Amino acid sequence: MLLDRVVKEVNATVRGWVGYFHFRNCTQVLGQVRNHVEQRLITHLRKRHKVRNRMTGYIKFPNRSLYVKYSLYKVPTSAAWTRERTP
Repeated sequence: MLLDRVVKEVNATVRGWVGYFHFRNCTQVLGQVRNHVEQRLITHLRKRHKVRNRMTGYIKFPNRSLYVKYSLYKVPTSAAWTRERTP
């Protein structure tokens, strides 16, 4: 599977999840989601490039490169609104 397709599917899933649950005091939870997505993509890249050492993977694939080079969706860590939307 191409890396672009993997990132595209991850982005779609995370965007949907954030769009549904992004409400009020969600900073801590969304921060955990962001960290999890970053770690899983780094793990995928480590396996793809046969980098065995976890620390070397973090050095070779820093978080910034995940967003710039691989176009990973950056999960917002604060809600844009504080009340529920009413239709």
